[in-house]
Amino acid sequence: MRCPQCRQEVQELRGEACPYCGFPCAEFDRRVRVIQVILFALFMSTLLYGVLVAILEMVVRYRPAGLGEVEHVVGGAMLGAAAGVFLASLAFERRALEAATLDSYAHTVIILAAIAELPAVFGLVMYLLAGSLPWMVVFLAASWVLFLRLGTRLPLVLRGITDCLRT
Repeated sequence: MRCPQCRQEVQELRGEACPYCGFPCAEFDRRVRVIQVILFALFMSTLLYGVLVAILEMVVRYRPAGLGEVEHVVGGAMLGAAAGVFLASLAFERRALEAATLDSYAHTVIILAAIAELPAVFGLVMYLLAGSLPWMVVFLAASWVLFLRLGTRLPLVLRGITDCLRT
């Protein structure tokens, strides 16, 4: 393992800290592992939604009664709701990262991951209500774009956790 603070390769921790600089590596690993597990679970759930739709489409031949003409209204409303939640998350993210506490960093990642999963849930709902594979694909793609955005924010979160544990 490499110490996040001094960047030295650490073979064995002294207690729970780096033997070179005293950084609490074990605590850092615990916090990062929780974040990794939550992100993995939420991302895998979006993949499972896609697999579920594929099974319903190809094996079961699922055909709902459909929403008819209101399909685009419902889909647009869900897309608008997802966009609204995303915009609200930007304000939340800014405030949470300004707080600069260990808990605020963890909460930020968890909430942003849940927001990233939201469009995939909307896509599944649209498929189940309207049988609309195009809406499912649009929402699933939006979800994965939000997960990619979250991935670009993770280095900032890891640096913040490191800074909090350093003090």
